[in-house]
Amino acid sequence: MNCRMKIFILLIIVIVNISCSTEKADLVLMNGDIYTLEDDHPWASAVAISGNKIIAVLDSSNEIKKYTGSNTRIIDIEGKLAVPGFIDAHVHFAGFSAQQHDIMLMNVDSDAGLVKEVQRVVPLVGEGEWITGGQWSGAIQWEAGKGDIRRLVSKNRWEPDRGIIDKYTENNPCFFSSYDGELYLANTAALTAAGLEDSKLRGMKHKNGRLTGLIYRGSPAIIKIRDAIKPKSEERILNEYRAGLKRLREMGIVEVHDMIHDMEEVDRYLKLQEAGELTCRVWIRPWLDLQEFMFELGNEMGMHPETRERDYFLRYGGFKSANDGMLGSRGAMLFEPYTDRPDYKGHYQQYNSDSETFGNLVGNPEVYYEYCKKAVEHGFCVDSHAIGDRGISEVLDVLERIKADLNADMSMFRIIHAEIVQPGEFDRMKALNVIAETNPSQLPDDMRWVVDRIGPEREKLAFPFRKFIDKGIIMNFGSDVPGNAGAIFLNHPKYVLNAAVNRTNYNGEPEGGWLPQHKITMDEALRAHTLFGAYACMREDAVRGSIKTGKLADITIVDRNIIKNNPTDVVNMDILYTIVDGKVVFEK
Repeated sequence: MNCRMKIFILLIIVIVNISCSTEKADLVLMNGDIYTLEDDHPWASAVAISGNKIIAVLDSSNEIKKYTGSNTRIIDIEGKLAVPGFIDAHVHFAGFSAQQHDIMLMNVDSDAGLVKEVQRVVPLVGEGEWITGGQWSGAIQWEAGKGDIRRLVSKNRWEPDRGIIDKYTENNPCFFSSYDGELYLANTAALTAAGLEDSKLRGMKHKNGRLTGLIYRGSPAIIKIRDAIKPKSEERILNEYRAGLKRLREMGIVEVHDMIHDMEEVDRYLKLQEAGELTCRVWIRPWLDLQEFMFELGNEMGMHPETRERDYFLRYGGFKSANDGMLGSRGAMLFEPYTDRPDYKGHYQQYNSDSETFGNLVGNPEVYYEYCKKAVEHGFCVDSHAIGDRGISEVLDVLERIKADLNADMSMFRIIHAEIVQPGEFDRMKALNVIAETNPSQLPDDMRWVVDRIGPEREKLAFPFRKFIDKGIIMNFGSDVPGNAGAIFLNHPKYVLNAAVNRTNYNGEPEGGWLPQHKITMDEALRAHTLFGAYACMREDAVRGSIKTGKLADITIVDRNIIKNNPTDVVNMDILYTIVDGKVVFEK
């Protein structure tokens, strides 16, 4: 055998060995427009996934064949768009989950609407469970009052009667409230549970000698009913969590950053994870009230609550603080008074004031400083709700002290909302290297009434997404679901991206967008909703948040190319597949 033949045979053997040694994928995506968010390889056609990691990102689907084996699932994307999975960096998951099963009356102001919603909820909650809340007419009145839900109250307001729901709620006591807390409705089961079925207490409405179930604010009957309400069963709450997780995967959301008020919420995540039902990553953010408790347990950022090991699926994050209120309720702290209330500039919260001064304009920055100092000393960051220009400025004052006094790395600290930002504050944020955690989902609601609150000049400062990016400040997106007493926040990524890129509501209004100088590109918005959400978790963008060989496999496939299409089309985007940690958790 001559030398050339030997070399040829040797090459064949090497090629065959390489081919045989190629790792086979568990899941393959092919024939797609895959937008990776990797600058050196922005577009691809195919992706191979083994276990929970991406093992190949390929320009041609023909190349994917060597990664397929007898057990490989192949998904032909058929030219649709794949992007990194969406990360919602600001949720109140317990409330969002409850919203899926609880009564939702904010858009209800009629008997027919009430009956329809009751019929939806009763089969979900279980026999004997109380159904409470509702806040009927809240969103309707907020719309009418341009943001002030107490401004317009109809003289002929709807006053429901228990008779319209009794036949649907025989086994479920119901106690519903109006948006403004002026009226309540108790069904017969609730009146009976409270011993009020034949009562004539003040504030209880009678008609033809019969209790209607309607109760007015201030009635002692309200206290009696509240005393009779039984808390939700644990199984009901777990079912709410399951419903919340289902909604997340239907929306292409692969991770949430959740603010928790008690450790029971952590226990529920653990139960669902143990049962294989936790279908999205969770970054747990305890409120500052839990700080000492977390320290006593020896908890650390990035640590799984049970294994105590570094984890990328369920783990503790930074603490959540609230440093001012909401702009709509005139709680956000401003340097100058509210335009529509010249005697008021907003209020402090418990984390930056003494208890004696809570709600007043006399704060105590030392309270917040001590919280932040203890957090840094124990390896934690603090994520601070600050909406008004003064609220933001005073947070930055304290964080600058923390950085100087402790030589602290502030890059994982977040300014949450950061809605009304004075020009000089961007440089301070950049110097600290803090993250701007913004909420585009609130823009469609706020843009209708911000000018009423703060006037046309300060309005120009609102939701300054463009400025954050131009100043080199890392910005991520959160929805803040489930919302508040006057608005329902929508956390589907199509609404979040639309608000950031187009700055319109879901109907494309106003034409050209509100304060269009603050618009950002679709690429920038995607990064805020994916890669930078991962970065905000102890720089986990190194291991996830984009589509790259070696990274964790979190991918969402949508029905249209929102990168190449007209950006206004994003509001029509539908989710086709959601892949979390290498597993398909949703497919349409």
